[in-house]
Amino acid sequence: MTRLQRLFSWIRGHVIVADSTITALLALFTFGLGGNILFNPGLLYDFPAPVQTAWSIALLVPFVTRRRWPQVSALAFVALVLLHLLFGPCLLMTDFLAPFMLYSVMLYGNPRNSKAFIVLAFAVGGLTSIIETWTMTVGPILTGGSEQILLADGMVLNSSPSCSTVYSGQGLSQKCTDTLMQYLVMIFAVIALFLVSTVIIAYWQRARLMTVRMMRERNDAIAAREAEERNIAALAERARIARDMHDVVAHTLSIIIVQSDGGRYAGANDPAVARATMETIRHESERALHDMTRLLGVFGGSPHADYADIDALVAQARAVAPDAVITREIIGDARPDALGNQTSVSVYHVVQESLTNIRKYAGPKVTVHITETWGGSTLTVSITDNGRGASAGLDGHTPGYGLTGMRERIETVGGSVTFGPKMGGGFAVCATVPFAANSDGLSARDPSEDAHASASPAAIAGWTDGSATMRPPEYGRSGGTRTIISPKLPTLPTMQMVRDNLRSRPIAQAIDISGQRFNWVERLSQWTQRHYVLVDTVITILLVMMFGSASISLFSYGTGPQDILFRTMIVLELMPLCMRRRFPESCALIIAILSTLQLVIFEPIDLANAVSSMCALHAAVLYGREKAWRWTGLVSILDVLLIGVKVMLSQFGYPSILVFLMRDIIGYVPAQTDWPASGAMFTGMAYTLAVLALCAGVIAMARWTRSSCSNALVLQAREEALIAEQNKQRILAANLERDRISMNIQSEVTATLNSVIDRTVSGLRTLDEAEARGEKPTAESISSAFEAIGRQGREALAHMRQLLGILRETGFSDEDHAEEREGMRLRPAASLDEQMKSGFFRGMFQR
Repeated sequence: MTRLQRLFSWIRGHVIVADSTITALLALFTFGLGGNILFNPGLLYDFPAPVQTAWSIALLVPFVTRRRWPQVSALAFVALVLLHLLFGPCLLMTDFLAPFMLYSVMLYGNPRNSKAFIVLAFAVGGLTSIIETWTMTVGPILTGGSEQILLADGMVLNSSPSCSTVYSGQGLSQKCTDTLMQYLVMIFAVIALFLVSTVIIAYWQRARLMTVRMMRERNDAIAAREAEERNIAALAERARIARDMHDVVAHTLSIIIVQSDGGRYAGANDPAVARATMETIRHESERALHDMTRLLGVFGGSPHADYADIDALVAQARAVAPDAVITREIIGDARPDALGNQTSVSVYHVVQESLTNIRKYAGPKVTVHITETWGGSTLTVSITDNGRGASAGLDGHTPGYGLTGMRERIETVGGSVTFGPKMGGGFAVCATVPFAANSDGLSARDPSEDAHASASPAAIAGWTDGSATMRPPEYGRSGGTRTIISPKLPTLPTMQMVRDNLRSRPIAQAIDISGQRFNWVERLSQWTQRHYVLVDTVITILLVMMFGSASISLFSYGTGPQDILFRTMIVLELMPLCMRRRFPESCALIIAILSTLQLVIFEPIDLANAVSSMCALHAAVLYGREKAWRWTGLVSILDVLLIGVKVMLSQFGYPSILVFLMRDIIGYVPAQTDWPASGAMFTGMAYTLAVLALCAGVIAMARWTRSSCSNALVLQAREEALIAEQNKQRILAANLERDRISMNIQSEVTATLNSVIDRTVSGLRTLDEAEARGEKPTAESISSAFEAIGRQGREALAHMRQLLGILRETGFSDEDHAEEREGMRLRPAASLDEQMKSGFFRGMFQR
């Protein structure tokens, strides 16, 4: 937040201080104007200047609280006005501030009471008209009128002769009545004009400020959610790592356990089978290590995890459990390319987790049916078995994170999944996923993948094309092999793309929280906010019509072709203003170039040139990038210097800068002038300083408006910047979380899998030693080796479950949560090993 933004934030929190300052300035202004009024009659008496000052100070008091307590302040102001109309001077300079009070109560008060205050304002205005007409025409009641009114400069103003005898008992004459009616109508018409204008402006501004307030609240909410979003991203990354660890490592360990149990019996009397089984176990362990490296690396995920690899997954399950019958059926027209990358991975893991659970819990000799039903826009995958089903939980294990991760994966891609025991035995899993929005072969990306791909600077900063965010080229699938999809060549923009770029960008607008319908003024105000490009276009056309037909120049210019060219240049210079809020900096650059050409080539400095330049400068600083004022300020300085040089050369008889530069080539001889050189330089410098001050004022005003957060387009751009920064912070938070835990987890996983590999290598060494001695390994030694491998695999699986429990249950690991669940945080209080030794998750045995 900049200093100006902090200042405006403080002002919004201390409105009484700001309004007190404004009221003090108003007091100086009004007292300065009304200090010389010596005669100001009231309805009862003639009042001297000190009484007028006292009443004026009293009327200014409600202005101090007009935004803090708008309705009370407005009622207090009305009461004071009525009192001074009846018992004080009939007219005070502070009475002219009444429209500002009406404006304040309509803008900051309860919208339901606006109509009541409008009626009250017109009623008081009517009463004021009557009393002022009577007092100024007939005179005060208790003094019996006045034949002469002495003005401050000594002049005498006679009152209406026809009304001078009213207090003498002769009554109102027809002429006096006509005079009173004329003054009454004139005064009330002026008051009504001010009030109607105030009402329209207040309604217009109220609709605009409702949108501004709503967008401020949205910006504040986004900023307040930043820390929460980082924490959510970190937690999501922990969940992703836990989910993928379960799918990669726990799946591999379950295969190792099943293989070791089978090898214990099948290979007891067959060293070749025993060796092949041990080699399979070692291969699976090494592959799991490789997958974990990718999982905790930049991109994450296993290279064997998508729809194209389901056949290999089924073949692997058949090899591991030869007594099981596994069938796969595809119903409908299979369209793998219609699945996005993340959806394809999710379907693979549903099948993988289901087969893993069947191996662990369904029992021996089960029949498994994998059915894929391809619809018009969805794919339904069901995996059913005829195993133990509900009775599988009788061994005391509890449901774990495999099914939870399955649900998370499917819900992430917009699908749904159900699972549970079947009637009559067995277990069923059914997942339905939608096709990707773009089914031409490009893969849809899950937002969580951006966190994994964040090593690329483009993934963090984003590639932008207009308002759309472009992603780097992705890795696609084709026939089970990975291919890089080349980016498409740039194409010419279509008419639809041109229309989308030229139209106003959508602005979210507020609704009336009071439940009332907006009136026509408020609706028109919101319409102009939504269609600001059209509004700017209409204004630009009016400017072209005004300046194109009758130019207003500071210096006269020639006739003929130069006149036509100059008017054409004026039109060209005004036209970019129709896009001053849609493309502010581009508009400013075009106008700056045209202004430079006009200053160099043509003779006059036209008012249209100044209007277009100042409007473009204001728009670029207000609606452009945060630092746009730097380059626009530099360009303004260059153009201002050209103006000074042009004015100075005109005093020496040169019509333009171009003529001066080419004077020797074209043989131009300037006309003799009486201006001395010092006078010409002074004039040029005076113009330079004046225009430079004007440019500085425009930049300051735009910066002031931008920092005050009172413009809907500025707030919308700030909201987009906050969202982009929040997305970047989420990615960085996920990266940081992965970096924090990957080293510990990777060492834990490596140690776990290496322990299994060591047992397997030990078993293979036993086989090799027996073969080297020319002996056949005994059944007991082979059985013992497989038993050791199985025992190590079960210990490793239990260890993995403890790791998963820590990742799933311990929350965040950043220092912002140092006081939360101290013994369970991953860092910096306790390492994984220490948390696991604490026994918090000891004994967990999850499915």
